[in-house]
Amino acid sequence: MRSEPLTQKELKEIVAGLNKMARNLWWTWNNEAQEIFETLSPRTWQNQYHNAVAVLREVSAWNDYELRMRLQNSDFAAKVKAVLKKFDDYMTRPDTWAAANAPQLQNNPVAYFSAEFGFHESLPIAAGGLGMLAGDHTKSASDLGLGFVGITLFYRDGYFQQTINNENWQVEYYPQLNPRNLAMEPVLKPDGDPLLCEVDIMGQPVFFRTWKTMVGRSTLFLLDTNVELNPGNLREITARVYGGDVTTRIMQEIVLGIGGIKLLRTLGINPSVFHMNEGHSAFLVLELIREQVAMGKTFEEGLKETIAHAVFTTHTPVPAGHDRFNEGLVRYALGNYAAKLKVPFSKVMGLGRVNPEDNDELFCMTVLALKGSRSANGVSELHGQVSRKMWKDLYPGKKEEEVP
Repeated sequence: MRSEPLTQKELKEIVAGLNKMARNLWWTWNNEAQEIFETLSPRTWQNQYHNAVAVLREVSAWNDYELRMRLQNSDFAAKVKAVLKKFDDYMTRPDTWAAANAPQLQNNPVAYFSAEFGFHESLPIAAGGLGMLAGDHTKSASDLGLGFVGITLFYRDGYFQQTINNENWQVEYYPQLNPRNLAMEPVLKPDGDPLLCEVDIMGQPVFFRTWKTMVGRSTLFLLDTNVELNPGNLREITARVYGGDVTTRIMQEIVLGIGGIKLLRTLGINPSVFHMNEGHSAFLVLELIREQVAMGKTFEEGLKETIAHAVFTTHTPVPAGHDRFNEGLVRYALGNYAAKLKVPFSKVMGLGRVNPEDNDELFCMTVLALKGSRSANGVSELHGQVSRKMWKDLYPGKKEEEVP
């Protein structure tokens, strides 16, 4: 084991490597990497929900003085260099499964839309199993080397934490998230300013910025309406996971589905597949149809083209768990969107109804996703059986066991 101190060049390279690794959630499933960050600042590691970025910020004051001093320990420095090499090897390994079996996904990735992603306690933007599955899919795609882009919302209040008050009652609180202390970076324009996109909601523009998180080789984009161009109420759209009333919910889902597609187009990303993880993002179906109509196709032709490139996963085995909106709210929220599709609004409502002729039926996001995708699955064999029973009326003429 070498005992001489690291050169300034070596120190600079290691510090840069640690900062790069801390902002990639790869470390959340590598125990050796976690041990490094814990060693750098055990107190911060414990107090900041095992957050690698927060640890580095703590030890990087005064031109990385404390961090550089820690790296003068030759044994620790050797361990850091070994882990950084593992990280680099993982990120650059050419012989992945996808390289041999799905090379086309490198240029035309899978776009995976989900209202929540569960990765780690330092990034609390998930509420339950839906997010855990999304997070695991993201990690698996990274391991396989698949071209994979996740789309979600940045909830600055995260998901609620719980504590017990002086009267022994459980209470919830929302610790506001600071992007500077998280494994994410702002998506910027070439001039260095934040990239802003917009969607129309309720007849007014809603602007959003985007944060980027690396999950191994996979990329996650988080849409954030907390920008100065928006009035206060619109800045709150993405504040909390499933927060607010039904109006907030439909606004979140417009930002996620329609805004997510607009972001991908702005970044020049052209996915081969659009995967809706639950129905929250199903408004992307309307945006994909709108794009086709803008190119001269009819609504029906646009729907057919959209179906060819979209898939859907349903999670909820009870009818009450699926988002449904009344016609007045859908009409108000989408504004003049039907005009962009060049069809009567009843046609848009029909995509979200089991029976398009039933004007009293609510608009269901799951129905929109099922009608707008080429295939659908559940999260287990039993769930598939339950879902076939729930949605059999969408497939007239088919027996329950034949429902796709």
